[in-house]
Amino acid sequence: MVLWSPFASLKSADDYVIAKVRNGENVETLLQRFLLTPHTCNIEAFVKLNDLKSKDLIYVGRIYKMPLLIKPYNGVNIRSSIGISDYELAKKIEKLNLDLLNVGIRDQYFKTSKKIWVPTDEFNCETNSDFEIGVKDSEVDDDTVTSTKGTDGKYIPTGTELKRKGIKTINVPLMGPGYDIVHIEDFSLAGQVYYIICGHGGPDPGAMYINGDIQMCEDEYAYDVSLRLARNLMQHGATVEIIVQDLNDGIRDDKILPCDNDELTLGKYPIPLSQVKRLRDRVATINKLYYKYKKRGYKIQKAIEIHVDSRAKNKRQDVFFYYNKNNPASKVLAENIHQVFGEKYGEHQKDRGYDGHVEDRGIYMVRNVIPTMVFVELANIRNKYDQNRLLINTNRQALANWLLEGLRK
Repeated sequence: MVLWSPFASLKSADDYVIAKVRNGENVETLLQRFLLTPHTCNIEAFVKLNDLKSKDLIYVGRIYKMPLLIKPYNGVNIRSSIGISDYELAKKIEKLNLDLLNVGIRDQYFKTSKKIWVPTDEFNCETNSDFEIGVKDSEVDDDTVTSTKGTDGKYIPTGTELKRKGIKTINVPLMGPGYDIVHIEDFSLAGQVYYIICGHGGPDPGAMYINGDIQMCEDEYAYDVSLRLARNLMQHGATVEIIVQDLNDGIRDDKILPCDNDELTLGKYPIPLSQVKRLRDRVATINKLYYKYKKRGYKIQKAIEIHVDSRAKNKRQDVFFYYNKNNPASKVLAENIHQVFGEKYGEHQKDRGYDGHVEDRGIYMVRNVIPTMVFVELANIRNKYDQNRLLINTNRQALANWLLEGLRK
């Protein structure tokens, strides 16, 4: 348990680390440069700390306060220096300071400078379960599952029901023309539930790349890969819950996927503008479905959230993964998928290898969703080499195929 509130001993604005915004940076990439996860808690802290009205209103060359407090180091240990008793938390703070030194953000070791940088929210993102549930009890019963209804309202049986009835072909209109007929190859995943979560959506397009008339939005490419993965899972008899749905955009083979804002939770509930409410709503939706499936006897339930990163345009970023440290199965799942990607990169890109990684970060969704969860970042949307991973439809399908292989390990 964290026994210390970083704001309790706040003295002045000088207690915060400051940063000058570089060309091409937004709040998320600025946080990442300081090795802070761009999750809701850090973004909210940054916005509040700098009295901003929007997370997008930061400007190149200006100085901003970071959600990092500068605290005196007493020469004994971190815990007594900043007034905490949590050993694991102290080790995380120590590692962050060492990592910041290694990447050149800090110019001195904290034991030399006698200053320790303490993140205000990175390791202390509060969990709040007192909020409106996005999916109602009446929407999920023993006979019907919400997101297994197509855009025409027809019920799509679960994998277990398909196996029992010997059905080998299903119609899933959500997949779009040319992909809506799903042929069941086998029932190796029958009795398993997979929650597919496309990051952002609705009023929030996520990371963007704009070059003249070309506009790429994170949620569109993450959604396309999400649908392809969902279809792959269905082909092996899995029961699939697609949390974010766009009823008029199925799987698309175009390079440029037009940006829109009509995605809905489970195809029927509006996605909130507030990021906090959006994330809490998704957690509540997934957890309520989890308990419904658990009641029906499903023992294997996994969730995967798919995103596209945004970093400096010269930064090539291989696919990487976050897991929940409090769920050992989450780490195993992330490592399994990571291993598959390492092998596939070795087969297809022998000239450059694979530099993706697996790590525990305090991402709200990862920490609060009950099913075994993995969070995936597919590429850097601003890097021209990474963009090919997104623009070419066969590459998007390959990503979905490799994710499937990792999920099945």
